[in-house]
Amino acid sequence: MSRSARRDRPGSRPRPYPGYVLRRASAWLARHPWRADSLLAAAPLVLSVPQLTSATAGASAQAAYVAVTVLLAATVLPRRRYPVAAFAAAAAIGAAQLAFGVRTGGSGRVFALQPNNADLAIPVLLYTLAAYRPRPVSIAGLVICLLGAVAAIARWAPAHQAYAGDAVLGAAIGLGGLTVAAWVLGDSVAYRYRQVRFAALEERAARLEAERDAQARIAAAAERERELTRQRARVVDEAEARLRGIERDLHDGAQVRLAALAMTLGEIKENLEHAADAERTISLAAAAHRNAKETLAELRDLAKGIHPAVLDRGLPTALAVLAEASAVPVGLAVELNGRPSPAIEAIAYFCAAELLANVAKHSGASRTDIKVSDESGRLVMNVTDDGTGLARLKPGGGLAGLAERVQTVDGLLSVDSPAGGPTTMTVELPVHT
Repeated sequence: MSRSARRDRPGSRPRPYPGYVLRRASAWLARHPWRADSLLAAAPLVLSVPQLTSATAGASAQAAYVAVTVLLAATVLPRRRYPVAAFAAAAAIGAAQLAFGVRTGGSGRVFALQPNNADLAIPVLLYTLAAYRPRPVSIAGLVICLLGAVAAIARWAPAHQAYAGDAVLGAAIGLGGLTVAAWVLGDSVAYRYRQVRFAALEERAARLEAERDAQARIAAAAERERELTRQRARVVDEAEARLRGIERDLHDGAQVRLAALAMTLGEIKENLEHAADAERTISLAAAAHRNAKETLAELRDLAKGIHPAVLDRGLPTALAVLAEASAVPVGLAVELNGRPSPAIEAIAYFCAAELLANVAKHSGASRTDIKVSDESGRLVMNVTDDGTGLARLKPGGGLAGLAERVQTVDGLLSVDSPAGGPTTMTVELPVHT
């Protein structure tokens, strides 16, 4: 589809042509600042052409007049890179014009330094000074321009004629208004530049702060990962040691008892086969029965240390069994929205068992309360006793072992135990691993 077809198709919204041209021209000028400044410098020259062609003087004076005009217009070219120097050069030429090109009554003037339309470069440079340099510098330029306007009006010949008040007022409004308008426009541009710059600085500061926060979070997460890795390594070592202990208990306890049981049963069999002493047979049977019960008890204790069977019925039931078996009276309150994962239930159960054992052994308490709740997706268990207090997390102690076990699942064990009690142990665990 051609451009004309797209532009003329039904329902299309025509673009305002003058506004479109202005936007394109503004974009071109922004992309080509040197060409824009060249056009801006050429404008005063073009406006000065009638004055240059109408002047009557000698060839040398005419050439000097043209040279001063071109030099004044050329000060616009470096205005972006050297605004102060360009303004100073233009102001110096303007001051020379006021001093030697403008005379009261029109006598004794230097032809080459007569003012013309090229003096419009001075307001342009004042605008640039206000836009690109700090306000104190631009205010100094404004004062210089206003003083120059006052001096020009004071040395202007019509100002000394009769009834010149209207002319003086018009000149003052024209020159002063042009000067102030150029400064105000430049200062407004500088204000916008400052706003954009400050916004960019604030955005950069916020980005740097966000990067620092992200780096801090990454460092904290890395440190947390290293700590969890160390804790899990310790737990693996402890689990390995526990398995070796179970193996040793089975080898030295249940295995020996089962071997003795087998030997006793063998003797019973021989006595029965040979119709030996009945009392001896009964005694051997009683010993075998006792060994069998003791072996079952040992195996039951071992199994309880690995995974208590009561946990299969849920954490509340398991904690209730612990509370009933405790040497210190226990109050139990469990409020859970759902059932935690088996690993979390096992950790909570063993923590409660260890804490109740510590209460019975060390606290001298007469009562213990266990409260289990679900808070923001975490299982929180508080064990409080009315004992003597001063419980501490000591390296190598039972509480330190519990803390390490809890931390393996990103949990937390905290102790609040002032002198004289009460002591509150708080275990926080994720509901699911």
